[in-house]
Amino acid sequence: MQLLGYEEETESSAVPEEQTKPARDVSKDRGVFAQEISDGAEDHGNEVSTLAAVELIQTHERARQGRYRAVRQSRLAQLKEIEKMSKDVGGKYQEAAVKIQALWRGQAVRRKLERRKTQQYLAVGVYYPSHIPTEQRGESLAIREYRHTLQQGYQRELEENEQKERVRYLKVWGPWVMDDMTDEIREWFVEWYRETGIFPQYPTEEQGGSLALIDGRVVTPQYYLEQQIELERIKRLPKEVRDKIKADKKLEKMKLKEKLKQEKAKEKAKKKEITEGFIMGKSSILPTLSNVYQEYENVWDNKDESDNPIQKYYLDMVKAKEEKEANLELRKIVDEMMRLELQVLNEALERDRANRKGKKGRKDKKKGKGKKKGKGKKGKKRKDLTEGKMVEELFELLFTSGIIRRYPQTSISSFLGEFSYSAFEYRRMKQDPLHNLGDLRNLIMQYAVLPLGSQLIHQIAPLIKSLCLMGPEGVGKKLLVNAICSEVGAILFDLTPSNIANKYQGKQGLQMLMHLVEKVSKLLQPSIVFIDGAEKLFYKKIPKQEKATDPRRLKAQLPKFVKSITKEHRVILLGITEQPWAAKPRPVVKLYNKFIFVPPPDYASAFLVWQNLLMKYPGVKRDFNVSALVKVAAGYTIGTIEEVVAAVLTERRTLNLPFEPLTPTEILEELLKHTPVSQTEIRKYRDWYEKRTPLGKKKAKMMEEQAEIGAKQRK
Repeated sequence: MQLLGYEEETESSAVPEEQTKPARDVSKDRGVFAQEISDGAEDHGNEVSTLAAVELIQTHERARQGRYRAVRQSRLAQLKEIEKMSKDVGGKYQEAAVKIQALWRGQAVRRKLERRKTQQYLAVGVYYPSHIPTEQRGESLAIREYRHTLQQGYQRELEENEQKERVRYLKVWGPWVMDDMTDEIREWFVEWYRETGIFPQYPTEEQGGSLALIDGRVVTPQYYLEQQIELERIKRLPKEVRDKIKADKKLEKMKLKEKLKQEKAKEKAKKKEITEGFIMGKSSILPTLSNVYQEYENVWDNKDESDNPIQKYYLDMVKAKEEKEANLELRKIVDEMMRLELQVLNEALERDRANRKGKKGRKDKKKGKGKKKGKGKKGKKRKDLTEGKMVEELFELLFTSGIIRRYPQTSISSFLGEFSYSAFEYRRMKQDPLHNLGDLRNLIMQYAVLPLGSQLIHQIAPLIKSLCLMGPEGVGKKLLVNAICSEVGAILFDLTPSNIANKYQGKQGLQMLMHLVEKVSKLLQPSIVFIDGAEKLFYKKIPKQEKATDPRRLKAQLPKFVKSITKEHRVILLGITEQPWAAKPRPVVKLYNKFIFVPPPDYASAFLVWQNLLMKYPGVKRDFNVSALVKVAAGYTIGTIEEVVAAVLTERRTLNLPFEPLTPTEILEELLKHTPVSQTEIRKYRDWYEKRTPLGKKKAKMMEEQAEIGAKQRK
């Protein structure tokens, strides 16, 4: 046998011939050697004890012989086992080998099929992948960055060409256009003077200036003469007739006023009628969207862009746009010139009339003081406490004191949650369903991210100066704050009572703090002023453990700061609270424009959270029963879910997942150590919102009216 040959070869090569001698010969040889050593030792002056040397050599020799015998016995046992297996009485070993092979091959095929099924389900999106290739993500980000760079380059090129075209048009055609405009307006003056003997009244800038003349929105000489003839006729009538005409006109005005009043009352009554569904109110953004859509239909809808694959600007469109804007600019200049010219003509006309009557031309009266313009109430101009200091110095001062701080970069998409698709059906049944985390994320985008991220949207959209997020601990309030800051690239000013404790002490220090925050936040927009514990500013009763931080320090300054925010400032006060009822309701509601309740995740949102957290681990099976786990773990917050997953899937447990798959029982055991948010606590937040906030009161009233109408219909 090859195996036996290998063993024999190994044995013969591993054991030298001298080692196969009997132990007595070896001992005899060693004894002679020991005698020689002892003789040599005596010759060298007894440097080493002869007895110690002999004992050392004997010990090593016995150990070598023991190792040799152990190896020899082991190899003999292996040879006997091989000989026994080679006989295989009854084919038992062959049968066992076949069974092992069958089981192993079956297991291998099942693994292969399982992997194929997993790949198919991953491809169609049934299973959640544990890893997204960074190459694809990096390539996608690179393409998007390239597009943005290209767009910015095209935008700069467009602006440069627009400026060039405007300068060229004003230089070449500007004088000719202004001459044409002035000739047209002078012709209008002459027409009026020929037919009426006076000059017309020039349209104001609010009326459109000379554009009103082109559009036909000015009084014609014929209409003016007709009105003058009618006035002269009325003057020649008897007094009784004139009084009657005045009374009739007054009566018509009263009737018109009453009619308008009745129409307003009807509109108001219609608004009060409860109708099923949502009634869209007037929007300040809708006209702008309509104009943009109309422009798209007129310009871009049917435009052939096959000759412009790289999407650069169109020179003809640039020329048309700049010509239009330049003409408007020139018309404003012409209007100012013609108003002065009309004033000179009227003065000359008055002098001519005076000369005809034999009087001297009236000299211009000295300009008296006349009526003083109402100055209006001017508030006291605030003194700049940091006048002369650079913004960089103020920023550094706030940063070193911890008022301006860093925040973790977080995407708004990391706040997982589904939309409430069944809310409409619940409302049809006169119920008030709770919003889902997807609805909440959308609301945060509309209230905070879009207005802070775009100056145009901030100007058009309703002004939201302050926003308060309320909810139990662990629902994701701080995550949303970090996401808002990250999405818009805002500077975060942390005015949490515990953060400003023992800083900027005294009245002057507090005044300096708010001055710095207000000045820097408005200079370095967008900015977010953050308060963790919004209720602490207006505590009904300060807890003993918080008296040292003086949480009410900013209760007088913050309302003034919020009041100073206008449409020009992309600044927002953002507060979070777990106990809104712990504060005095009136000042809190007055300080914050909007209140948003952040609830625990419902089934759909919790499913996304559990799946996202568990499927990040490659060792967790893709068909893990997440649905059953979500149903059992209802009411737990996102923070609690993250803690539980981190506690269960430790490093050691993660390494052991291929051999011991994860089970829902392990997670439930850890989950039971935490307390879920009860429906009573959720009801407490909703009651406070409905009883204290203006929008909540309106909603509660609407729900009551709808319930009454539903009860009447059932009767």
